[in-house]
Amino acid sequence: MGQSITALDYFEVVLPTMLRWKGPAAAALGVTVRFMIIGRGGGTWTVRLRPPKAGVVEGSEWKADLTIKITADELVNMLTGKFDARKAIGEGNVELSGDISVLKRVGFLFQSGGSETEIRARTPSGRVANEG
Repeated sequence: MGQSITALDYFEVVLPTMLRWKGPAAAALGVTVRFMIIGRGGGTWTVRLRPPKAGVVEGSEWKADLTIKITADELVNMLTGKFDARKAIGEGNVELSGDISVLKRVGFLFQSGGSETEIRARTPSGRVANEG
């Protein structure tokens, strides 16, 4: 069992749940963001925030307005509130391409939607590890 949320947990469980909660408001943003996660547990997911319904797919099925290439470790930092954007970009752990202004509209994507314990409780790999 991992000690923190993984990219797979986030893109397959947490983010789709957040998009369902946000419903039409998420779809109304009218943008598509691709995440390329580099390293252990990585992969590519595309988040479509367009009508009729926001969603997440594995791979690059849709053309992206913004592509975020990020290491798996930095993704975990981002989702757990330990992310330092300047440092991550400076160290080459994050690369952005496309329309950077999209970031302002999609900031909610970078929040985990709950504490690590709550997230793990909702994820497939979700046992809480060593809480003592």
